[in-house]
Amino acid sequence: MLAERNGSSPFTPTNLMIIIKPDKKIKNRFKDIDFETLSVVFSLLFDNVYKVKKKRNFTINLKLTSGIFSYYCFQTGSTVRMNISDVIFDEKQFYTTLLHEFRHFCQDKAFRIPLTRKYYDDRTEQRYLASPAEIDADNFSVMTLPTVLRLYNRMLSFKRTVSNFNTFNGSLI
Repeated sequence: MLAERNGSSPFTPTNLMIIIKPDKKIKNRFKDIDFETLSVVFSLLFDNVYKVKKKRNFTINLKLTSGIFSYYCFQTGSTVRMNISDVIFDEKQFYTTLLHEFRHFCQDKAFRIPLTRKYYDDRTEQRYLASPAEIDADNFSVMTLPTVLRLYNRMLSFKRTVSNFNTFNGSLI
């Protein structure tokens, strides 16, 4: 394989780094989203920023939370929780919110940004919106959304095409 000849390992499900596990409410609300494929896309995103010798797998549990705010609290360990507001019904808004909270996850796990007032000040709404961590997450979600959706849709198309060849048809010779 080309990836093996270049010295890097090929991307396979066994070295998937991000596993997105939605709760039942999110699965029911967004029935058309393939969360396995989305996990592969987010793994590719995370692989670009997670520069360590021994890569860890992370499980992101998505939970639908009452209220208007979605949030990710900086957490220890490899299993984390992202809270998605229950006022989000639109798929595009869901992807934007997920990318925003995913960037906070990257700030926590890859960049190791300390949660201090220098980077994240929530004393007032104005300071919160002007915090470097929030500005970074907003920019990331806006700038990456078209590319992420394009990759996700291409991967879904590829899965559908390949699924037509998943059975052995030896009698067609």
